[in-house]
Amino acid sequence: MSRSSTLISWTLCVHPKGWVYFYNPSLKVVTDQDIRHSQSLAIIEDISSQCPLSELTEHMEIHIYMTKKNTSSDGFSSLLNLAVNHIHCVASYDLNEIKGDNSHLLDPKLCRSLNRCRRLYWNYLWNHPVHVATPARALEDVSDALTWFYTDNLISGIKSSVPFSKTECEELSRVVAELALPRNDKSIAKTTFLAWLLREICSYRDAEHWGQYTQKESAIVRERKKPIHAMLPPSPLILFLTNVIVNVIFFGIPHTYQTHVKATSEFRGRLSSVQKTWHDYVERLAREYSEFLLIVRHL
Repeated sequence: MSRSSTLISWTLCVHPKGWVYFYNPSLKVVTDQDIRHSQSLAIIEDISSQCPLSELTEHMEIHIYMTKKNTSSDGFSSLLNLAVNHIHCVASYDLNEIKGDNSHLLDPKLCRSLNRCRRLYWNYLWNHPVHVATPARALEDVSDALTWFYTDNLISGIKSSVPFSKTECEELSRVVAELALPRNDKSIAKTTFLAWLLREICSYRDAEHWGQYTQKESAIVRERKKPIHAMLPPSPLILFLTNVIVNVIFFGIPHTYQTHVKATSEFRGRLSSVQKTWHDYVERLAREYSEFLLIVRHL
């Protein structure tokens, strides 16, 4: 078979960012290697022949990742071929883990595996969104997650640890609602955006041990994650003298400021919350200092 006839079976796909990758629908293989070069094409075909492609069902494919390796005879090595299942929106480096129905991953002991497979899938789709349609569950999963993030912001306030603030949830929800319109049904950018968002959601859930603990167990785990600041207490004499100076000379003001700074500096899961708290605290200090100067002038 000639090289030109072989290339016909491959489809060149252009990512919204501008890079290209290649998809072979008959082999069900995707690669980032530039198969327009004969050497790369030969290597990909050789690796494909060694993959269990016959075990792939409909809507499944293999992503062949290659890296340069000086020790190999051809200068390349195939590492961690990723198996992808577009029906269940999962991906894994173990084909058996995602073949057919993935209901076994719903076992509580394997819930983290399901989240990992989902994250691998959305990360894969973010990088390779052109040759497949947007999964049907993408919009539903994103909307559900954003609704909860928004709710948690309302309930927990600055103590919320969700990855997006209330304002960000509102903005993202508007974008998602726009993407749900019929005119965006075939949008590649839509697939890319939803895949990126779902990847971040899966990363957050993995960090929060999503689906692994009961409510009580989760509370215990969260309590253990809080930092413990162990400080040696000062001697009684130094503590007494310090309190006398602070309370008598400075009217206890340093104690108040110390409490405010400690509360303001506490990290509860999102940097934007810390930034907002510090901004409010600085404004409060400026206002109190202005009022203090005004009182001094009238004395």
